[in-house]
Amino acid sequence: MSRDLGICTGLEALEQVVGGFTGLTVIDIGSGEGALEQQLAEAGAVVTGIDPLGPEQSWTTLGTGRYCLLRQGAETLPVADASVDLVLFIYSLHHIPGAVLPGILTEARRVLRNTGSLYIAEPLAEGPAQEVAALYHDETTVRQRAADILATHAAMLFKRQDSIFYRNRRIYGGFEDYAARMKASMRFNDFTEAELCAPAVRERFDAVAGSLGGIFDQPVRIDLLRP
Repeated sequence: MSRDLGICTGLEALEQVVGGFTGLTVIDIGSGEGALEQQLAEAGAVVTGIDPLGPEQSWTTLGTGRYCLLRQGAETLPVADASVDLVLFIYSLHHIPGAVLPGILTEARRVLRNTGSLYIAEPLAEGPAQEVAALYHDETTVRQRAADILATHAAMLFKRQDSIFYRNRRIYGGFEDYAARMKASMRFNDFTEAELCAPAVRERFDAVAGSLGGIFDQPVRIDLLRP
């Protein structure tokens, strides 16, 4: 099944697909600084964030749920078999080395309940943001590699897969605004400030932003897999 959610945020897309978070046990692989963990906990979920480059944080109650952050890889998840309702990869699948990604997908299946879901959201290598980022951080190859590995292993691990699309709207007030937001992600990405702020990048940003009024819609694909 395939459907299009239109323009929405990542959290709005997740909520539309999942249908609410109250009472869910969630593992988020590639959790970064833990912003999503806080949002899901406030909405009533129990969330474990996993990231080898992220911060550590012990269990914290927030709203009607709670969350923790673990600085580790996802090759071995610290939970029992069939104990999780939802495993998330939000913009993180393509950051995982291809050699270990099949094992991590198998581990995600191990921890999921039979009623659970694996939710993978990946930005597509297209649209205005890609046109600018291609000059300093082109992820076309790694995103395709991750998609190919997922396609190969999903059929072996899961019985059902739905494809869902949405567009994440980003509005920039100018190149300085754009650069500041991209700098915030440098710790998790392979580019430098000098590469980001090169004259050619600024020139292309100004051209693309000028034609679109500063509105950059990022196409995103969601793969929802169920045991």
